[in-house]
Amino acid sequence: MFKLLETFITVFETRNFSKAATQLFISQPTVSVHIHQLESELGTALFTRNGRTEIIPTEQAKQFYPQALTIIDEWAAAQHAITQHNNQRVIFRIAASHTTAISFLPQVLKFLMPKIDTLDIHVEMQNSERVLEDVSQHKIDLGLIEKPITADNVMRQIAMHDQLVLAGYSDQALWLIRETGSGVYHYTQQYFKIHNIVPKHSITVASNDTIIALLQSGIGQSIISEKVLPSNIPSTPLSEEFKRDFYLISPQHTEDQTVRTVLQDIWSHFKP
Repeated sequence: MFKLLETFITVFETRNFSKAATQLFISQPTVSVHIHQLESELGTALFTRNGRTEIIPTEQAKQFYPQALTIIDEWAAAQHAITQHNNQRVIFRIAASHTTAISFLPQVLKFLMPKIDTLDIHVEMQNSERVLEDVSQHKIDLGLIEKPITADNVMRQIAMHDQLVLAGYSDQALWLIRETGSGVYHYTQQYFKIHNIVPKHSITVASNDTIIALLQSGIGQSIISEKVLPSNIPSTPLSEEFKRDFYLISPQHTEDQTVRTVLQDIWSHFKP
């Protein structure tokens, strides 16, 4: 029964049988069989199809989802209580946007150091939208992002504040612009709109470190966080519209009791 519930939760959150199969490391036909078995047990349809790939939860599925989460969480807690004496390290996966990886991630990792004997910490960097996608699909336990985005099955909390600046050499026509999906890209487009700027030349750069290296070489100008900008690069402060927040995000439910406890500790510690 727990396998059926896990499959249901994953399909409900991904809205896609193929993505659910990939996440659960099972075949798509097995996902279909699990859902049909659960529907037979409950005596009701849980999903309908819209086109070839999109799966739409029924009202019964929406009502059952939080109950399924509770059952799985209670089972995970019971397993943890029985097996915790084995002292096995638990994988804790963090994904950070490029700016938060420099300015916020070190604080999170420092906070986690007393727990290092129980955690096997994995860290990766992506833009904010990719971090959100991975958190919503339970590929990541904790996300650090710089863009005010969220999803239905994701919790979000403001963790710290940031100020953007115009850095580099304003006499140059070349703009260094972060990739679509990054938090800074959104604010760069906002800056262009406010000042009626249509860049004559631009380079898309998917890395703050690379942008900083180019600015230090005397190349271009860019909107960037003051938290990551070295003091030897000229910069101009921007208006209140370019003050922003950094966010913690995590899945609404997490099966592992240790991971759930660590997340609760982080959220409490980094309340602004």
